[in-house]
Amino acid sequence: MRIEQLLYLIAIYKAQSISLAAERSHISQPAMSSAISKLEDELGVRLLKRTSEGVYPTEPGLAVIQKAQDIVRLMEEITLIGKQDGLELKGDISLAVEQHVNMILMPKVLTLFKQRYPNVMVMQKVGESNNILGDIQAGKADFGIVIKTRELEKTKDLQVTELFCDQLVVLAGRNNPLAAKGSIQMSEAIRQPLILLNTEYTTQCGISEILSEYGPLQVAFRVDSIPMLEKLLQQGRSIAFVPRLAAGEYTQTQKLVALPVADASLDIPIVMARSKRHHFSTLEKELMKAIRAAFSS
Repeated sequence: MRIEQLLYLIAIYKAQSISLAAERSHISQPAMSSAISKLEDELGVRLLKRTSEGVYPTEPGLAVIQKAQDIVRLMEEITLIGKQDGLELKGDISLAVEQHVNMILMPKVLTLFKQRYPNVMVMQKVGESNNILGDIQAGKADFGIVIKTRELEKTKDLQVTELFCDQLVVLAGRNNPLAAKGSIQMSEAIRQPLILLNTEYTTQCGISEILSEYGPLQVAFRVDSIPMLEKLLQQGRSIAFVPRLAAGEYTQTQKLVALPVADASLDIPIVMARSKRHHFSTLEKELMKAIRAAFSS
């Protein structure tokens, strides 16, 4: 038995796909399949079962995976004893982050993290919260920082930790008649032409889930980039709902105005979500510490 075989087994468990696990482990699919077959022969049990929906562990396979995860954690702790200097730590982290969290926090977080751990490669995708959930479930992202949505609440195989609670505010162009108001009633806001941020064509975005509780939405545009959102707001009569955390970034050019909603509490918890199959590595724990510190400040 080799440690690589255990690492491959964990990777398949997380990805639910041998091909994706092989890609993320930087080896060929036949080589990974061969390594698992040899491990099964050595242990005398079948560890994985293939279905039309993916690859899943058998009952003894799950027991082996849990022990393997314990072994990997212990190895990481041992490695840290000899590598207290961040310069010595190496590895890859893949995460996915909601657009506004990325805009406000992640440039500083990633810069400081890279200074401390220069040999760690962080691969970050930016997207809409509900779209990110699919990446986490598919094993494409180790974890995500997202808005807590209805879709997330329905998902049973994700571990969720709240980081911060924000509120939605209305964003309007300076030339929009609404801009002269100090605040806006939800009944008026819900009637306005609306721009939604979404990174896929089919998935209902998390913010629209929240707003739909107050009535039918008058969606004018769905766009996948913040610069396009800003231009549409500046040039038309549409509005958008954005986290208060991000409002200052939008309004610093004075071309857009942020309006609080006077009669509705549009709370949006910002959470860390990861698959229950995924156990944080030492490096991921260090990155989460940096993200938590950014929210605290």
